[in-house]
Amino acid sequence: MKTIKILLALVVASFTIGAQAQRQALLVTYSQTDNVYEDENIKAELVRLSLKITNKTNKPLFVDRSSSFYYVNDEAICLDEKRDDTSHTNYQPLAPKSDTWVSTLVNPIRGKYDAGGGYSRRGGKANYQSDLQLQVMNYMETMRYELANNQNKSCTTIHLTGDESFMKVKVYIKYDLEKYSAESEKKREDHSFTISTWVSDMILSKYYIQDQDKVKRTNAVNIQGRMTDIMHVFANPPFEYDEDSSPIDIYVTSFDKGKFVIYRLGASDAEKDGKTEKSGGFAGLFKSKEKKAEEQEMKSNFEERSKGRQVLVWEGEATNWVQAIQDSYEKYLVEDGLKPKKAHDEAKDFAKKQKDIQTLKP
Repeated sequence: MKTIKILLALVVASFTIGAQAQRQALLVTYSQTDNVYEDENIKAELVRLSLKITNKTNKPLFVDRSSSFYYVNDEAICLDEKRDDTSHTNYQPLAPKSDTWVSTLVNPIRGKYDAGGGYSRRGGKANYQSDLQLQVMNYMETMRYELANNQNKSCTTIHLTGDESFMKVKVYIKYDLEKYSAESEKKREDHSFTISTWVSDMILSKYYIQDQDKVKRTNAVNIQGRMTDIMHVFANPPFEYDEDSSPIDIYVTSFDKGKFVIYRLGASDAEKDGKTEKSGGFAGLFKSKEKKAEEQEMKSNFEERSKGRQVLVWEGEATNWVQAIQDSYEKYLVEDGLKPKKAHDEAKDFAKKQKDIQTLKP
């Protein structure tokens, strides 16, 4: 505990970036080395922290959620959130010849980070950051410091091996070919597998958001445009990947004095303010129905995009990021139908505002 207090004090001293919060894009990537499993019955894949299983057979399969677990840095989280005793069994059916999203773990990287600690509302106890959060804080300050002292630099990256990573995730899944019946005495063959991933890269970058298209209405029909925000980042992709099963989490980071908040692209105002609810340990990290519904709102009625796909444009690393933002934004406006002169003026003004928002103070 003494070591944690010392480290927190050092981070407090380093987060002195002025009264106005400064925003940056944060991209968190996951290793794809051991994130896929396949046998004659199923194919399973960790897409970031979401588990997708494909039933390859012509019959239903059943995931035993009460005997299946996520492990975040070796801390176990049962897939059956309602599990209360060892006799309870919860089977999730997988339809024949189809894909099923079995579970989604809310990323523990998200949330509010306060180098000064603080106090919880319950009992007035000190609210220290977890070991995982403390490591995130140190990495974030390293990247923030590098950008703050290289004003024209558009991004900075930290690469982590499996041994170095601060967050390692493993999923153990048990499944059956038939749904369990207490009356059945048929011997059952055990089917199980383990897949894993870890945070392999963190990229802090200058960025801009290409907003959702507006909804156009006529007397005859509603024409809905793109209902997702697109993030343009001024960095290079760390590796090649399939867009529809992207291993990259997209966040916005808001820095303030001695603290910062990491929230999702398209997050609610509460999440942007760092007001996400977290219980002790890693409990409660599966998505609630309310949060799933909130994310559904970001999808178009006419273009249902894959759960694994995130809308991200890599603009490439720039040596003058303000000019790069202006050029890219102007191109987007022209492609969107704006006249070149008006697009140029709007892009110039937009880039100037982004310079104020995204320039980090040493």
